[in-house]
Amino acid sequence: MRLRLGTFNVWGLPEIVDVADDVSSRMRLIAERLAESDLDLLLIQEAWTAEVRDTLRAGAEAAGFSVVEHPSGSGGLMTLSRLPVLAAQFERFHFRGDPERIDLGEYLGGKGFQTLRVRDRDRTLTVVNTHLHARYSRARPRLNNAVRTAQLLQIVGRVRDVSETLIVGGDLNCAKGDPEYEIFRSLLGMSELGGGTHHPTVSRTNWYKRDRRGRDKRIDFLFLRPEAGLAWETKDARLLFAEPARIRAIDRSLSDHYGFRATVALESRTSWLASRPLSDQAAAIERARELLDLADAEADRRERVHFRTAGVWTAAAVAAAFLRRTDPVDRRRFLRAGVDVLTIGALAPAVGLGTLARLDSGDKRGAFEEARRVLAGLREEVSRSA
Repeated sequence: MRLRLGTFNVWGLPEIVDVADDVSSRMRLIAERLAESDLDLLLIQEAWTAEVRDTLRAGAEAAGFSVVEHPSGSGGLMTLSRLPVLAAQFERFHFRGDPERIDLGEYLGGKGFQTLRVRDRDRTLTVVNTHLHARYSRARPRLNNAVRTAQLLQIVGRVRDVSETLIVGGDLNCAKGDPEYEIFRSLLGMSELGGGTHHPTVSRTNWYKRDRRGRDKRIDFLFLRPEAGLAWETKDARLLFAEPARIRAIDRSLSDHYGFRATVALESRTSWLASRPLSDQAAAIERARELLDLADAEADRRERVHFRTAGVWTAAAVAAAFLRRTDPVDRRRFLRAGVDVLTIGALAPAVGLGTLARLDSGDKRGAFEEARRVLAGLREEVSRSA
């Protein structure tokens, strides 16, 4: 059995935030290139708008793919398959980002993961397509690690008991060697197709990343865990959709990421058995626990900050209301109106930040608690197997 797999973050932004003003052109070109593709499965991320999805869907169906998507855009995810799809579902991540940072899009984007079951000849495969939280807080890199660890643990909780061949791919927003990458790989016994650091998908050779200062790296991955009795070998791993395209008289890239593809050969070998070293799993569980402790502490800190800020605005509103009740020497109408505006203006952030402190911190703690439950189950499995 030979599978040709690909993953591609298409950067399908809403027109209102399309800084390069070329989303429509790029999506049409990607849709056209699907006709030339020999892939069996293509995992797509950042198909954010209905217009983007419509364009890609039309190109995919014309190229012989079936398209898996879900209502409300599935957090920007689409999966294209030339294999029969038996079942599919989408699950949002419990951790959604920071609601006050609307500019980042994480909270409103509704990221999560698609899980599919597809058939290839006489075997059934489970496929996961995902897009993890981005690297926004450069001042607190371990917090980024913790957030993505919680999201990956949510995936682990859904697929850890899968006995058939498991494929996980997408934009992980982390690199080989990062804690969340190693935790995920160890807990599920996954193998990465392509060497981890080879074939950087974020690169200064990309037209949209030409001014990038950091090193080139790969953050878009394909992982494999074959079912028991199957041996595997990567036959071909390389960049996908990396060729430039002429857009408005300039040779540009098709996205701010390159895609990644790999061909994997699977064959029966009764003496071969997939296994996960218990020592690796135990170390990964402990490392994940430490990161979740850090995330809990950050949720507490955010709650305190929001409550303190809400208190400051409340005090400002009270002071403004007091001024409104005090008779000035010259009680001018515009002065009273100005104080009214000040009162309302102070109350709005006070109420908003107070509500945010309570609801958002509770949501974050709930997400991390769910991740801890997955860890507890894994720890129990490791203990029984030891």
